[in-house]
Order: sequence, then C-alpha cells, then structure tokens
Amino acid sequence: MARPAHGRCLVLGCGGVTGLAWEIGLLAGLERQGVDLAAADLFIGCSAGSVVGAQLARGVPLTQLLAAQLNGDAAAAERARPYSQEAADEKNRALYEKVGGDLRRARQRIGAYALRSATPAPAVRRAIIAARLGSAGWPAKPLRVVAVDAHTGEARGFGAGDGVDFIDAVAASCTVPGAWPAVAIGESAYMDGGIRSMTNADMAAGFRQVAVLAPLGYRDGNPVSGHLRRELRELQAGGSAALALLPDEASAQAIGDNVLDPARIVDAAAAGVRQAAALARAVRAVWNPPSDG
Repeated sequence: MARPAHGRCLVLGCGGVTGLAWEIGLLAGLERQGVDLAAADLFIGCSAGSVVGAQLARGVPLTQLLAAQLNGDAAAAERARPYSQEAADEKNRALYEKVGGDLRRARQRIGAYALRSATPAPAVRRAIIAARLGSAGWPAKPLRVVAVDAHTGEARGFGAGDGVDFIDAVAASCTVPGAWPAVAIGESAYMDGGIRSMTNADMAAGFRQVAVLAPLGYRDGNPVSGHLRRELRELQAGGSAALALLPDEASAQAIGDNVLDPARIVDAAAAGVRQAAALARAVRAVWNPPSDG
C-alpha cells in the first residue's frame, strides 16, 4: 500500500456550543500534555468544528480560546435555543426509512425544511459568527469548512481558493436546520455540514495522520449522519493512522443533549481539559510517532 502523501490533518466535528467548548478544552488539555494538534497541516471543520478550526488556522492560542470558554465570555455571547440531539437522531431514523435509505434524498428533505423554517434574520446570524471568528478573511493555514447544499443534498468543503466569503462559509456550516437560516452562497443555499456526517472525516483521505474530534460520539443510531466508524475504517484502509477522540461519560454529561445550551459551556470546556490527560498517550502515538522524530 502506498503511503499517504500528506502530513497531519485535524478533523473537528459538530456539537453545538457545548461540543465546541469540549473541543477547545480537549485541545488545550492535550497541549498541556505536550500534544499540539493545532500544528496540523490541514483543518477540516463542520458546524461547531468549523469555528474551532477557523480559530486554530488563524493562529489564535488555545490558552486564549479556553479562557473565553471558562470565564463566561462565550456563554454571554450566546442565547439558549431548544434542541435535543436524541430527538434529532430519531427524526433522522424515521426520515431514512421514509426515503428508502437514499441519503441524498434524506439530505434534500432536511434542506427543504431548513429553507422553509422561520429563523432569525441572516444578518443576525452573520453578526454572531463574525463575532466568534474575529476576522473577516480566510486564514493563512489550510482550512476546509464543510456545508451541505440545501437544494441538492451534496456536501462541499469550502476553502480560501473557492471565492466564497469566509464568514458565509462558516455560518453555512453552522446552520442547524430550523434553528438558523440557510446561507446563500453563489446560486444556492447551504446548511450544516453535520447533515452529511457528524465529522466528515472521510475528507481527510490522503493524510498520514488524522485526529478526529467527535463531540457527539459515533451516533450509530443516526443513519443519515452517523458515519464515523465507516469513515475511520476507510481512512485506515487508505494507509492513514486515524484516531477518533470521543467524550467519556463525564464529558458526554457535560456536553448534554441540548448542545445549544450556553449554560453548559463552562462545564463542557472543563470536562475536555480533564479528559485530555487520559487520551494524551494514545493521541501522541498517532500524532507524534517516533519514526517522525
């Protein structure tokens, strides 16, 4: 088997504001353990992960990102919205059966719902995303932001060379259908990248080392976007050393079922920091193998 040509890729999955906080906490905790996942050659992010990936690609220190999660600044910038991941999984199971297992049709149905839903004005959402990012331009380090075309159901990984506005790309990737408005890009409209996959880790094919942060776990009961196990198998079959980092029981409780609840942000970030110590050895073996110095 030919060795993958590229270096290290960090994949950051979806998870709402609480999953975002856990990702930052875990990354900061791993950095304290001497494992720097922010040194990736490519960041791939969907939904909440696109925000984290954008900040890392811009070079924002993890200490700064963590402080904003722990000191209440991040929670103060958000407002609670009703949401249940378990309920979303159940709806997706029912939809999957209704369309006869056709994933593209399932995503198109979700897209139609996103387009007709009453949501805050696009300008309101754009302002929230712009405040999170702190920059209107694409970062210098390679970043792919995954969103799904609400009309066709096809996914796109937007990057700096695609002629797409940076804030629009991230806002689209973070568009939870029914909670936030789909984002107009070109001649179409885009929604949450998590509609295709909770991580879209398969887009890291061709990289030698792949670390996947999955705040929502494997989601095996969600046939529309719970594809992480298959994605890992495909990466490993292609020669990648790929590792998924999932919340342990305490972290999962901190993240909660309503991942859009800002009251949980501080606890979720702290849980990520705590969990890092238990994961550091396994992550180091993949990210910094002895053969790579």
